[in-house]
Amino acid sequence: MEARRNWLRSPIVGGVVGVFAGGLTIFLLEAVGHALFGTADPSDLSSVTTAMFAAVLVGWVLGSAVAGALATYWAQATKPTTGVVVGLVLLAAAGSNMLAFPHPVWMIVSAVVLMPAAATIAARATLAAEGE
Repeated sequence: MEARRNWLRSPIVGGVVGVFAGGLTIFLLEAVGHALFGTADPSDLSSVTTAMFAAVLVGWVLGSAVAGALATYWAQATKPTTGVVVGLVLLAAAGSNMLAFPHPVWMIVSAVVLMPAAATIAARATLAAEGE
């Protein structure tokens, strides 16, 4: 008979926890970026610097990594699926931000590639660390 797993350790709860932690990480890193590089009017792209966009991208990528690792750990997963899904959820949130006002093409492409990659790498690293 298989032992019953606690519902708090389900992939769904792990995913919610991961998305929340990733969102909080993104929020904090974007706040640091705004403190370092300032803010600008997004409707006037000439006032938004490359450093401002790069700081946001760093927040998105690191937030995805945190989300992927925590979701995998929380759900006691044996595969990186939960971590990958939360990375894709955060990418969807970033996509809605990208649709709200224009972003440079390099940022869009980087987000589409790096956010899921960061979540996947973090999920696999978490699995490898738990396997040791």
